[in-house]
Amino acid sequence: MRPTNFIITAILATGASALAADRTLSSEAVPNAIYFSADGLTLNASCRDGHIRTWDVATGKALRDKVVPARTVLIAPNIYAEHDAKNNTVRVWDLTAERQLQLINGAASRRTAISGSGKRMATANPDERNVRIWNMVDGEQTQVLADGIGGASELFFSPNGEILVSANYDNDVRVWKTKSGEMVKKVEDLTGAMFAGAFTHDGKHLIMAGLDETVYIWDAKTFALDRKLKGHGETISAMAISPDDRTLITGGFDVTSSANPVTVAFWDLASGKITRTVRAPHQVASLAFSPDAKWVAVASGEKLISLWSLEPGGVPQ
Repeated sequence: MRPTNFIITAILATGASALAADRTLSSEAVPNAIYFSADGLTLNASCRDGHIRTWDVATGKALRDKVVPARTVLIAPNIYAEHDAKNNTVRVWDLTAERQLQLINGAASRRTAISGSGKRMATANPDERNVRIWNMVDGEQTQVLADGIGGASELFFSPNGEILVSANYDNDVRVWKTKSGEMVKKVEDLTGAMFAGAFTHDGKHLIMAGLDETVYIWDAKTFALDRKLKGHGETISAMAISPDDRTLITGGFDVTSSANPVTVAFWDLASGKITRTVRAPHQVASLAFSPDAKWVAVASGEKLISLWSLEPGGVPQ
């Protein structure tokens, strides 16, 4: 029997297979960003009510509820960024150690990304057509990169931190070297803005998706387009790649209303085929694989996080 503090809920089956979440973590507010800890034992979520909550994955027990300032969001498993628009600052905190890692001055930011090593941070603001890169050791700005219209719709680093990717509402994707600031690729032939993106963990491929319902896969060395994957059937708002790079999960967004049910699609990256689709109640805000790839977590506009147990091949059991 599962612990009683799990809420077991069924995912609506509208045009996709029905699937009951194996476990559902109850939250007092809607989560907007979720991350498993590095050891996979806990899950953290920044929520819309200005709290960061932590649960034990094995028992479902709520372990921690930390109040944070408005416009604060998790940007890594145990790192969160506190954005202060009035003072143009970003404070970066270690959630576990409860200590400030850095104060970034002059960063009027709406979107923030941190490199895997924690040595670099990138910020973007829709009021200016720039992406800024910061040294997390001393808080100094190292690059100002000319970007597109409307600020970044997605912003992230490569696994080794040497590449930064920004997608914009001008439908372009820009790829820079972080040390020199050199733009190595500008993708201009897309038919819609990209809202979700990531590098595979081995650093060999860049994957992005968004408004045009298509998954794009580029070679991360040459940035030549490798493949396009079609079949999700909705605007894609979130994605996650399994630790072994075998499975991609994409979460949908109904452009007519974020309150409508949407699709979560499980893709086999080797074949490029969807192996399973299930329904989520609303727009998918965040997806996360556990480090051992046994669980995938989904935040989709309700006061809960759905946890699905996965088979070795990355398919729901």
